[in-house]
Amino acid sequence: MAAPMPLRRCCGWVPMHALDQLRLAPGSTLAVTGAAGAVGGYAIQLAKAAGHRVLADAAPGDVNLVAALGADVTVIRGPGVADRFREHAPDGVDAAVDAALLGGALLPAVCEGGAVALLRGGPDPALRAQADQRRIDMVSAYVYEYEGRRDKLDLLRRLAEEGALTLRVAGRFPPQETVRAHQLLEAGGVRGRLVIEF
Repeated sequence: MAAPMPLRRCCGWVPMHALDQLRLAPGSTLAVTGAAGAVGGYAIQLAKAAGHRVLADAAPGDVNLVAALGADVTVIRGPGVADRFREHAPDGVDAAVDAALLGGALLPAVCEGGAVALLRGGPDPALRAQADQRRIDMVSAYVYEYEGRRDKLDLLRRLAEEGALTLRVAGRFPPQETVRAHQLLEAGGVRGRLVIEF
């Protein structure tokens, strides 16, 4: 029998915390970088469930995956992605979830007075200064902020039961293949979670 997957790690604590901090008005436009990854994919689904328009980036091989997750527009990731987002949001997106850790390269996509959610600590002084020039708020999202929050866990459960949030499992492994699972994860490009079944 498979051990249950811990929802706090697989269903979006970090993107949920990010979106909550961005405090988007209904129908806002959100950009998501790293959209094919676990955090980016959950950010798309949570934003769509909240009624937002989502622009997302992806490698050419991940465009269909990102569209299936619910992105309204998918642009090719990489240098110049902010310009590609602006093609679909000429005034700039209201906010962004930076799962790809682009930092300053993403700021031109965001409208003046918008916001960016950072996923690994706060902004460095140079990024903060760049954001302050355009009155862009920088918020940091952390998994531990929602530890023990039954209301948030219940929302994730409900969204998963309704099919608005998918539990993306990239592979299942017996305990004796844990090393192989870690090697796959470290190699990158995994589209979902790797599950060790006991």
